[in-house]
Formats: sequence, C-alpha cells, structure tokens
Amino acid sequence: METESALYQLMGVRMSGVMNGITNSDGQYQEIIRRSDVYSDKLEELELPEEVRLLIDRYVSEQNALGSRYGMLAYLLGFSDCKEILLEKSPFAEPQQVS
Repeated sequence: METESALYQLMGVRMSGVMNGITNSDGQYQEIIRRSDVYSDKLEELELPEEVRLLIDRYVSEQNALGSRYGMLAYLLGFSDCKEILLEKSPFAEPQQVS
C-alpha cells in the first residue's frame, strides 16, 4: 500500500491525534501500563550490568515496534475492507427500474 495514499494520511492523523485520548481513557490499556511498570521496577531492582539492560531494552523496543506495526497494518486492512465494501453494489439495495 502506498505511504502517500489518503488511507495512510488518515491513519497518521487518527493515530497521532485521537489515539492518545482513547488510550488515556481505556482501562485495559492503563492496566497494561501499570503491570509493565511493576516489571520495570523489578528489573531495576536486579541492578543488571548496563550491557544486559541495553540488550533487554532493545529487545523490548523491537517487540513494541512489531506490535505497533501489526496494529497499523490491521487498521489499514480494516479500512481497505470497508472501502471495498462501500465501492461494491450493496446486496441490500433496491433493484433499479429499467425504463
């Protein structure tokens, strides 16, 4: 899918603008953040060497990027599906009269 498409532009606007408000008010999202903070605190308490902490940080960052990209692709796929449905003749539309 082209990154210059209207769909990509819409996704950018929605993800950077509206999504922050949604995540701030979503209980499940906030609970995941709280659990993540607990694990972060436990890692800090281990006082791991810097090399190990950087390795863990890079791994977690890549996993986050992977999940984020998956979500963006799912968003684009969903909208692409909607576009296809809207462009097709609806099976529920009344038949046109022939004159």
